[in-house]
Amino acid sequence: MAERRTFLIEARPEADIVLRVLAPFAVQGAQILSLAAEQGAGATSIRLEAGGIGAEAAGLLVERLRAMPAVTTVGLGWRAGA
Repeated sequence: MAERRTFLIEARPEADIVLRVLAPFAVQGAQILSLAAEQGAGATSIRLEAGGIGAEAAGLLVERLRAMPAVTTVGLGWRAGA
């Protein structure tokens, strides 16, 4: 079974934040399996499930996301996929 990595991201509600958050995933060659984003008054919450990346690449993605000025919080989980 392939592992799926789930990224939970909180960011300031900027117009193009979802596109900016997706960029590092494209660079790593990750497959976006699901994406949900919700914009509130003070933050944009993004839940992204990705496949095709190992633990090391997922850790690198977390570092890159945390380095983005608009991103305030990043969480990472995983589960076995079908």
